[in-house]
Amino acid sequence: MSARLSSVEEITHQAYDIFLQLAPENLSDQDIQQFNEHHGEFGFIEDSEPEDDWQQFVSLEIEPEHFVQVVVGIEYEDGDEIFARILISRDLDAPFCHVLWKGSESQ
Repeated sequence: MSARLSSVEEITHQAYDIFLQLAPENLSDQDIQQFNEHHGEFGFIEDSEPEDDWQQFVSLEIEPEHFVQVVVGIEYEDGDEIFARILISRDLDAPFCHVLWKGSESQ
């Protein structure tokens, strides 16, 4: 039996909603202000296959077809500022999400 998977687009939107809900508890006031000021013009939400380093942070097997990495940040001329990297499951029957926040030594 194959897993029931959300689309990458749906799960990316869900990851962004989680970011918005949890950001006030996990980012500094300055980061929140900066994100709010610039996300409309310079903000990005990128989805990709999970990077290999996620195995350091989660104790489950990360199957690329079942997980998506979502990065939320601001793109500036001199480089990107990443506010969060999110690992989220596409499997509707096995929900999972882990966020690495800006400023954490594990980001």
